[in-house]
Amino acid sequence: MDIAAELRATSDLLLLDLQALGELEELKRTVPHGDPKLVDIASRIEELARKVLYGSQHQLDLTETITGAAGAAGAADPATAQQIATIDDVRSASAILAEWREAERRAQELEPGSAAHAEALREVDRARAEYRRAFEAARKGTDSRG
Repeated sequence: MDIAAELRATSDLLLLDLQALGELEELKRTVPHGDPKLVDIASRIEELARKVLYGSQHQLDLTETITGAAGAAGAADPATAQQIATIDDVRSASAILAEWREAERRAQELEPGSAAHAEALREVDRARAEYRRAFEAARKGTDSRG
């Protein structure tokens, strides 16, 4: 994967993780104090926060690499410059499937009915929907070329 595509994938993952953090925080507000589910939710929030921190650090490294490469080559030509949002409309199927499998594995390991289990199932649903969109986009791309 080239650096620009990796930057886009990292950005996509950060957005998904930030969305999941928001959902967990909202869920946490509905759970009464003293409920053991709060520990599950707080653990998941901490895990996602660490993932966001790592992702944002990785994104900074990638951005510095791209910026350094562009700076070394001279000023970027505005006509050929890419923005993160236009690098790829869809993450690779393998990246989506890896995330989907990880969410399914986590859901199987967690206690059914727990907040963490519910969050893992939401991640499975998000990955499944993203994979479906990627598959349809690839199919349409193939149909339009053939």
